Amino acid sequence: MNKIKKILKVIFLIILIFMAIYSTIIIFQKIIWKNKIPNFLGYKNFIVITGSMKPTLNIGDIVFVKETTDIKNKDIVSFKTNNAVVTHRIVEIKKEDGKTLYITKGDANSDNDTELLSIENIEGKYSFKIPFLGNVILFFQRPIGMISLFLIFSVILLMTSVKSKRVPKHMKRK
Repeated sequence: MNKIKKILKVIFLIILIFMAIYSTIIIFQKIIWKNKIPNFLGYKNFIVITGSMKPTLNIGDIVFVKETTDIKNKDIVSFKTNNAVVTHRIVEIKKEDGKTLYITKGDANSDNDTELLSIENIEGKYSFKIPFLGNVILFFQRPIGMISLFLIFSVILLMTSVKSKRVPKHMKRK
């Protein structure tokens, strides 16, 4: 049982350190580049909040996109539009006045998006997703979620810091 506790402590500590490093980098990027979406090692992440890309992407998935200029037809990209970020598939690539423009569409949508995209609008190309973790993150951003998170960390901290009341054999009086 002691071995399991130690392993859980190490795992918890590693996750905590990673989260601290990740958060620090993202916060500094937000402060330095106010109008740019932060990235971590070239990857940006977004939470899917609509069903426009079903069945490829579902509501609550976290999508990771990699910054690139190598965009091809049928790639899934995330792009800025009207103060939001949308993740849709490239369905057509056009050349107009020497400029490459991209037409996108959600897999579950019947019509193409109306906005033509240039490479400057594209935040990145889809790399991978973590299913449903976005729902958890959205929950913890709400007041009840923040209280829950505080309570969870408090209980974990108490459990890991409380020492066993057993006296080691070499310390017992004879």
